[in-house]
Amino acid sequence: MPEINGVLESEPAVLRIDPESIMLIGDIHGNLDALEFVMAMRKKLGCKEILFLGDYVDRGTEGTEVLTELFRMKLEEPENVFLLRGNHESADMNIYYGFFEEIGFDRDFLLDISKTYERFPVAALISGHSFCVHGGINGTESIDTITKEGAFPYLWNDPSERPGLITSSRGSTVREFGPDIVDGFLKANGIKRIIRGHTALRTGYEWWFDGKLLSLFSCPDYVGLGNAAAFGLMKREEVKIITFES
Repeated sequence: MPEINGVLESEPAVLRIDPESIMLIGDIHGNLDALEFVMAMRKKLGCKEILFLGDYVDRGTEGTEVLTELFRMKLEEPENVFLLRGNHESADMNIYYGFFEEIGFDRDFLLDISKTYERFPVAALISGHSFCVHGGINGTESIDTITKEGAFPYLWNDPSERPGLITSSRGSTVREFGPDIVDGFLKANGIKRIIRGHTALRTGYEWWFDGKLLSLFSCPDYVGLGNAAAFGLMKREEVKIITFES
């Protein structure tokens, strides 16, 4: 994996992308069919740039194939294909949620891939107006303070209708952030919205806080739930949602 490690390491914690148009893809979770559908749509839409919001493995049976394909694309098109880190890009999660079993309980490989995970960018700022991340935010901080080493809250936190930064049902170190936190973050950074993954959604997407936050989930029929999936197509500042079934 030295080649992909080099490419990911050369990227900052927060990517700055200025595309004509860009596809925004939520969690894939080892669903190769979903990835192949998304890539076919990329071709059909003639969209050069594509941003994945993390969670490529676990919960599905084809995490290895999904990662291999994403790494191949990244190596072939490093300026067009962008991979953010999700909370499942973590050895701890892989041990419990399927990927470790999928790779035949190969500890050496898990150790290697966990070092690759640590090199992934944490977030992306698109055209100075949309902040993209897997989980969420950690207060009204400046985007410039985000580091790869301090990725945890950005991979795990979730939006909430309740104000403030409050504890989450996901665990004692995870937080939920309210509408006031979102307003403060957008204002502090002079941006328009947050786009994130991380939450399984029946329709594949959900708008929060009067359009200030968009949640995307791109894995249909996730663990047999029968949900639809969705991805976003952003042109200038507008986001069009495209939904699909398994």
